[in-house]
Amino acid sequence: MNTSKLLLSTLATFALTLASCSADDGPADAGVARSDRQIRFGASTEMTRNDITTNNLTAFNVYAYIGTGTNQKVFMDNVTVSKNATNVWTYSPVEYWPAKETVDFYAFAPSDWLGSATPVAPIPYDNMWASEDIVYAVNPNMSGHTGSPNAQVHFNFRHALSKVIIKLSSTNADLQVKVTNVALANIAMRGNFHFPTLSTSGNVTPNTIGYWNDQNTTGPYMYHMAQTADDVITLTSTPNDLSNYDIGFGGAKYIIPQKLVWNNDGSGSDTYLTVMCSVYDAHSGAKLWPNANTPEENVVVGSTYGDGLLKFPLSTAAFNEWHPGYQYIYNVVINSNDEMGAIQFGDPAVDAYVDVDTNYQ
Repeated sequence: MNTSKLLLSTLATFALTLASCSADDGPADAGVARSDRQIRFGASTEMTRNDITTNNLTAFNVYAYIGTGTNQKVFMDNVTVSKNATNVWTYSPVEYWPAKETVDFYAFAPSDWLGSATPVAPIPYDNMWASEDIVYAVNPNMSGHTGSPNAQVHFNFRHALSKVIIKLSSTNADLQVKVTNVALANIAMRGNFHFPTLSTSGNVTPNTIGYWNDQNTTGPYMYHMAQTADDVITLTSTPNDLSNYDIGFGGAKYIIPQKLVWNNDGSGSDTYLTVMCSVYDAHSGAKLWPNANTPEENVVVGSTYGDGLLKFPLSTAAFNEWHPGYQYIYNVVINSNDEMGAIQFGDPAVDAYVDVDTNYQ
């Protein structure tokens, strides 16, 4: 089946641009009192819905290193920094700026993301549920601020994953489209993350954002599953944002950035969106799709409602890869096609005398 005839699919993407905040670095001063040389922390992230944000970030973890190359030594070992009741970031035990060393700081949230790994090596990540946002930050070559009693390491966190949102609608008032399941197919669930080498508190460049490699172990991500009749979604002309749903595996998906493939119309290694649904006549209630003309591969055998399966490529003319820190919104509009067998009339033409020519489309 040519599924492009069954729907009009529009796609939109937009980048999450991150706030840029830089610390006022300065050399350490041996004359500054030890109590004034405490290492203090601050943090900010981009404000977006359902993500880790500046407002809801209440804790992050820090690794810090002194020295370079093979002489690099751990200075702070997976220390938890938390926001207290007065909105001050605190940790224990308090560390002090080394007098003759610079410090490379690495931060991340949530706390269990790295597991036993460290930020100076590739970090394996199993993204089984795709329900959790993760953020990271780097501030290298930092030192105490001369004469400043409030020396502070300010982290600007970036998002490590890609965020995917699905919206569904139907603009044909003569149809009633009922959706039971929505899923993303052949998506890489595992990969290795690499922290950037430069500060994340500046402009976005290849060296100020982390990257992924070895994306592997593909599988499906359920975006919506109708477990009861109440969970079935009836589409309207207003796009239905599935990330708003708390039922049936709902919510936005935070997915490992990866290449998107569409070579075989939804078979083989293709990455695609699947919509399991049925289409009815809005006035009579008669079922229009799937029907006797629907190819076997688009009929869901054993479906409670006798649904059909639609496949849509996740890659588009605009992009063929999901990037970290980007949000991808797929707007899918499901309307009529030839398979539904609906009778439609064109404009008739009548000759002046005898001939009558009626066109059916």
